[in-house]
Amino acid sequence: MAVLAADLGGSALKVGLVDEQGHLLASAARPLADTEPHPGRVEQDPRRWWEAFAALVREVRAVAGRPIEAIALTGATRCEVLVDEEGRPLAPAIMFRDRRAEAEAAELAADPALAAAGPIDASHPLARLLWLRRHAAGLLERTFRVLEPAAFLTFRLTGSAARDPVAAKRLDEPSLRAVADRLGVALHLLPPVQSLGAVTGALRSEPARELGLVPSIPVVLAPFDAWCATLAMGAVVAGRAYASAGSSLVAGLVVDRPIAAPGLLAPPWGEGLWHLGGPSRTGGAALDWLARLTGATVEALLTSAGRSEARDDAPFCHPWPTGERVPFLAPELRARFWNLDAEATAADLARAVLEGLGFWIRLTLERAEAAAGVRSSTVRLTGGLAANPLFTWLVAEALGREVSLFPARETALSGAAGLALLAIGRYADLGAIQEALTKAAGPARIRPEASRIERAEHRFRQWKEELDRVLSRADRRA
Repeated sequence: MAVLAADLGGSALKVGLVDEQGHLLASAARPLADTEPHPGRVEQDPRRWWEAFAALVREVRAVAGRPIEAIALTGATRCEVLVDEEGRPLAPAIMFRDRRAEAEAAELAADPALAAAGPIDASHPLARLLWLRRHAAGLLERTFRVLEPAAFLTFRLTGSAARDPVAAKRLDEPSLRAVADRLGVALHLLPPVQSLGAVTGALRSEPARELGLVPSIPVVLAPFDAWCATLAMGAVVAGRAYASAGSSLVAGLVVDRPIAAPGLLAPPWGEGLWHLGGPSRTGGAALDWLARLTGATVEALLTSAGRSEARDDAPFCHPWPTGERVPFLAPELRARFWNLDAEATAADLARAVLEGLGFWIRLTLERAEAAAGVRSSTVRLTGGLAANPLFTWLVAEALGREVSLFPARETALSGAAGLALLAIGRYADLGAIQEALTKAAGPARIRPEASRIERAEHRFRQWKEELDRVLSRADRRA
């Protein structure tokens, strides 16, 4: 038997089969492309998601044709799909990098009633819903539910609308709900919150025929992809730190109590656990930006960067093409290179981007650990970029400690499948799932040399000093 798992991320849809011990039996992926019809708007067509999902299910089933005992779905968060009662999308999906709600976000962030609600930027669901109320009221009137990507697929499969219980916490703050009521924001369009580790519904006959599956298979909506990745890495334990490096970066420290720290989020992360950290607005997307600038492919940039030399006087990069939200709120921040000389190459720029992403992980984790009074001896690293040797070493050197490497791009698939195995009774609790998944992954360990840590420390201080100057100038202008 196997679990069919899908990860509908911002840049790709991945589908895989995972056995009961957590081993990935087969996987396939399709890239997903954003469209930007207007400045600041970033969208995707949800109909393409379903077409790609159906094709990928058939593909992995052809490779490993085991009976399916459950379906698990995870994916990107801070994205919205408006659907009718049949699950048909009424408009393009609003994606994570979309900035159309910047004015609404600034208004909400300045509201004294929301002073303790955490950072609010253009990706916050309250800002997005407020924008829709003001600029697309007719569309909202026709909307049955506002869903995130994985929930959209779940609705198509089961006819049941549900909301990720971890991501849902960002709207559970009483002050947020009070402000939403005052502004007339349509929170009733959000589906009910699902219990962690519960079955959402059963596979309906029509989608079962389209996918070549047996009807009535249990379907589980797992939390978003970063949470599933932490589960697969065994990081859903107090005191453990991790980073996930996909199209966007996520980093955090799992703690046993809610902690307020400037610039960081602290959502619940399971029973008696909280996540101190958050998602960046940069990550692998910064390499996409550099590829557009240079005319090279991301693969070519990574290859050339891997051959470049480590130099104390190498270029630096602040890798934020579209602003930042964690560990500081700076929507106006933009990417920049400095310390360029006449000999600088595209490979140097790519290396500087990777180094800057590693420095972001350090900056975020250091703030979380300082607030919690805990320092994790090992940082668990996953995501698509974790398959790149140069990036993983730059991260380890920037952190100055051991990195436990989970390089598979399918980490979120394994975590989602593990949660489905819990939901159907194959495992007793999250601890048992994590033990099985980490054993199946067999992570590598990276221990940087003292000389490389020293060099990275020197460059981090320079990078951070320049960042502080940029942010200080922005504050003065504001």
